[in-house]
Amino acid sequence: MSDETADWSLTGDVIYEILLRLPVKSLLRFRSVSKSWYCYISSRDFIQMHRRQPVHEKLLRVSDRGPRDIPTISFFSLDPKITTVVVDDEIDELGDFDSSPDPSVVVVDLPFPCTPDDEVRVVGSCNGLLCVHFNRSSSIILWNPATRKYKLLESPDCVSFYSDPFFPCIMLGFVPQTNDYKVIKLPSSSKNPKVWVYALNSDSWEEIEAPILHGLLPKGGSAVILNHCLYWLSYSNDDDNELDIITCFDLYNQVFTRIKLPNLDTVTNLTIQKLVILKGCLSMITYSGNGIAVNNYEVWVMSEQQGAAEFWTKQFAFSSFSNLARPVGSWRKGELLLGYPNGLSLELISYNPYTKRTHSFQKRTSEDRFKVIYYVESLESVEGS
Repeated sequence: MSDETADWSLTGDVIYEILLRLPVKSLLRFRSVSKSWYCYISSRDFIQMHRRQPVHEKLLRVSDRGPRDIPTISFFSLDPKITTVVVDDEIDELGDFDSSPDPSVVVVDLPFPCTPDDEVRVVGSCNGLLCVHFNRSSSIILWNPATRKYKLLESPDCVSFYSDPFFPCIMLGFVPQTNDYKVIKLPSSSKNPKVWVYALNSDSWEEIEAPILHGLLPKGGSAVILNHCLYWLSYSNDDDNELDIITCFDLYNQVFTRIKLPNLDTVTNLTIQKLVILKGCLSMITYSGNGIAVNNYEVWVMSEQQGAAEFWTKQFAFSSFSNLARPVGSWRKGELLLGYPNGLSLELISYNPYTKRTHSFQKRTSEDRFKVIYYVESLESVEGS
C-alpha cells in the first residue's frame, strides 16, 4: 500500500478507532504498511490513546519462577467465569469451575539473559512496562512484554541493588508532566536514608538525600502509584514506639512526605493493611481475625491528598468471602482482588464494593508463589522519549 492510499484524510476516523483497539502485535506489523502508518502508530499521541482503551486492560498472574530451570515469568490472563450479586453484604455461594484447560494461560520466557539460580521478581507495572529485578545479580530491567523490548539499567559504580524479597525496595513510576519513567531504589537500612532515582529519558541515576526516611523501612507488599506519586506502607520505630505510616514520594518534585494511617475502629496485632487505588483515590483495605480466618474487611479512602488521619473515610465494611481470602490488589476502577494463600483454593475473586458484585476467576496452577498485577498492553518504549 502506498502512502497515498494510506492517507488518513481518506480513511477517516473509523480506521483511527479500529487501530486504537488492535493488539500491539498487530500494530507492530501494520507499521510496515507505509511511512505514514509507521509515523502515526509510533507517535506519542497514538501510544497514549492506545493504552487508555479499556480493551487493553488485563489482569495477569505472575509467577517468579516457571516450570524450567531457567527463571521465567508466567502470565495468566484471567477471564471471569461466574458473576454473582451480593445482597445485604452477604456473599452468594460461588459455583463450580469447568476443569478443562484454559487457553488464556500463557507462559512467557524472559527475552533477556539470566542464570538458573537467580531470583527473578516483577517489582513494578506501569503503562505496559514491567520492572524486573534479579536479586542475586542486582540487575534491574525495564521490559515491555507486548513488544518484547527490554533495557538493562546500568547500576552506578559501587552500588548494590540487592533487595530483600519481602520488602518493596525497588519501585516503578511514571511522571506525566515530563513523560518520563522512574525507577526508585529505597535504602536497605533506616540509618542511611539515601535514595537512588533512575530517569528513563536521561538514562541516568541520581542519588537523593532523604532524611525524612530516617528510622523508616518498607513494611512489605507492593507500592501503588497515583498521578505522579508512589505510596507504600512503612514501619517506624521512632521513640521506641512501633508505628505504621504511609510514605509518599512525589516523582515530579522528588519530595518525600509521611501520611498518617486512618483511625481504625479496632486495631490488634493481627490487623493487616494493604494499599490500593480505588476510583482514583488512595485507599486502604484492612482485615483482621484470629491469624487463620478473616472476620471482616474495611475499606478506607483518603478523599484529599493530605497527611492527616481525619481526611480518611471508612466507605465500606463487608464480611468475609470464605474466612480465608486475602486482598492481593485492585484493578479496573473500583474492584478489589482477593486470593487464597498457599494454594488453598483455585479461586481468585474480584469484588466491587460499590456495586457489591463479585467475579470469580481460576488460577489453574499448583504453584504457590504468585502475585496478581494490573497490566495494560501498550506500545511504550523502553528507550524513553
